[in-house]
Amino acid sequence: MQHFSADSLILRAVDRGENDKLLTVLTADYGKFYAILKGAHSMHRREAAAAEPFTWSNIEFYEKGGVKWVKSATAIETFPGLRYDMEKLFLAAYFCEVAGELSDEREPAGDILPLTLNTLHMLSTATGENKRIKGAFEMRAACVGGFAPELLHCRECFCPADRNGYLDVMNGAFVCRECLDKKQAIAPLPEVDELGERTVLCPLSPGSVAALRYVAEAPAKRVFAFRITDERELSEFSRAAESYLLHHLERGFQSLENLKKLTALTNKRPSNEVP
Repeated sequence: MQHFSADSLILRAVDRGENDKLLTVLTADYGKFYAILKGAHSMHRREAAAAEPFTWSNIEFYEKGGVKWVKSATAIETFPGLRYDMEKLFLAAYFCEVAGELSDEREPAGDILPLTLNTLHMLSTATGENKRIKGAFEMRAACVGGFAPELLHCRECFCPADRNGYLDVMNGAFVCRECLDKKQAIAPLPEVDELGERTVLCPLSPGSVAALRYVAEAPAKRVFAFRITDERELSEFSRAAESYLLHHLERGFQSLENLKKLTALTNKRPSNEVP
């Protein structure tokens, strides 16, 4: 029987039978793996909190018969600001789903673990910053996954990316408006090219492309050290980052769909209705 302990981010926890839980955890040295917590529903509150999703905990594991089990767990950080805000909870679930997608079993977690922890901390403590935090996580996660875009200059004419243009999502590059207009004047861009890849273009203004470039290139501890004050540029930044990540991972995420349903319901609610 093998025993080991590790600081672990709980990505997911689902019931297994009446009393147990199956945890998906992410650790720096061991990557992503699954572990069973016996008697989860009969644990003391402090112990149970350490096994909740989106919690950073020190966990002692033991392995028996090829299955990992939780022996004990102590919460290091619970990110309390997430717990009473449905939008933040769905965002946290989305971030953890992406982190799991970009992690492998038996392989060190690399940069995705500190990025996810930093993002959960920002989400927990900040107010009114959800869109900016989400976009920054998405673009940086794409870079961590090996899909860093070229945002320094236009891929066609090499002019600086300090003007209106587009993020060419599938080719991972900035294209200025002048070059795109010239190409479309010659021949309309096909929806699907000869290789079967879609054309996905996200409009960007100078502020939004600068924000995307900053997030892609910033030191790990400074990823969120930027501001976007213009609402249009913030929306461009957010849409482009989400589209870029999802297209390059080639999948959707249920937690993101749940978040969009919640947003749609919230936007439909009359302003005088008590939530």
